Amino acid sequence: MVMKRYHELPAEERDAFEAACARHGFVAEDFEVNVENGGVNAQRTISVGRVVGSEFERYATADGAAWIASFERDLAADTFGFPLAD
Repeated sequence: MVMKRYHELPAEERDAFEAACARHGFVAEDFEVNVENGGVNAQRTISVGRVVGSEFERYATADGAAWIASFERDLAADTFGFPLAD
């Protein structure tokens, strides 16, 4: 498996991730994002966790930015806690 970081995601996925963060009072830098590219079936697993020490949530997808919708549902459900005050 090949591991990638947030900055290696396609620009449209980064933009969608940043927009989802902003809608919920976060910034992308609040999170650590890791991408594992699967083998034959092209499945990717995206792991997202708060930089301040939350558990990582995992999103599996073979479809571009489809994982962003699940991530945003988790933001709305406070899975990642509340945004830190600047």
